[in-house]
Amino acid sequence: MDTFVQILISGIALGFLYALVSLSFVVLLKATGHFNLLPGSFVLLGAYTLFQFHQNFGINFWLSLLIAIVLVTALGLAIHYVIFQRIDRTADQHAAGLAILLVTIGLLSLSQATAVSSWGAEVLLLGDPWGLNTLRLGAINVPMRDIWVIVLSIAVLIIFWLVIQHTRVGVGMRAIASDSQAAFVQGISPRKVAPYAWLMSAGAAVIAGVLMATEAGGGLRPTLDVVAFTALPALILGGIRSLPGCVAGGLVLGVLQQLANGYAPPAFGQHFATVLPWIIMIIVLLVRPSGLFATREFRRA
Repeated sequence: MDTFVQILISGIALGFLYALVSLSFVVLLKATGHFNLLPGSFVLLGAYTLFQFHQNFGINFWLSLLIAIVLVTALGLAIHYVIFQRIDRTADQHAAGLAILLVTIGLLSLSQATAVSSWGAEVLLLGDPWGLNTLRLGAINVPMRDIWVIVLSIAVLIIFWLVIQHTRVGVGMRAIASDSQAAFVQGISPRKVAPYAWLMSAGAAVIAGVLMATEAGGGLRPTLDVVAFTALPALILGGIRSLPGCVAGGLVLGVLQQLANGYAPPAFGQHFATVLPWIIMIIVLLVRPSGLFATREFRRA
């Protein structure tokens, strides 16, 4: 029973990481109307930026995290105004969506190459405050990193909920997601909403990247963005436009993946837990392509 509880806590922490990355994707989709892969770059570059300011420049960890979020947000906004808006102006909606997706694939490769050329390919340590410390609860040892993952994720989710439900920016995001042309006619400008959406997306992605790259998570490495894309099945499971769905999908997949790590028969293969989220994603796409929360989110928007 103790082992099950420990695995469950680990699964919840992993699920919250998936939820953060999924939220980063959904917020940009709601604000821009196009799905793109830049949150993967945010995860990677945000973690390396924190490493640069904290380990190389000696700045406080939490202040370095804030600097990383600001710089990654600025990068995202620059890409939005210089590239995305130009594509939107010169192409129809479907062609623009495909072009933006392809551009972000290229930018993702560029961010990986930049990380390797700037910081090398070896595993780096962020110098996070909790390190490998654990909290002992009876016979259960809970890594402090998992506790911080859960606490920070809940804090981010509360902030997102307050912004989207109780601010004019949130109303604008929901209106644009529902019908961008009607929102524009009503005086809701995507240009005014965009900076807040990029800040929210960058914040969630950078925090997720930093938590993934801590010492207990295996350290910082150039393939961190690939790990982040394991959150995509959570996005599909919950509904690609649903913020509550991101959280639910992330938690379900995180717990199932950790349970598979602990209890899956050896006959399933050594890497069964790694591919399990993608198997679940395929099943969901076959049975309910819109995701579990799509209808609820559509009616509310």
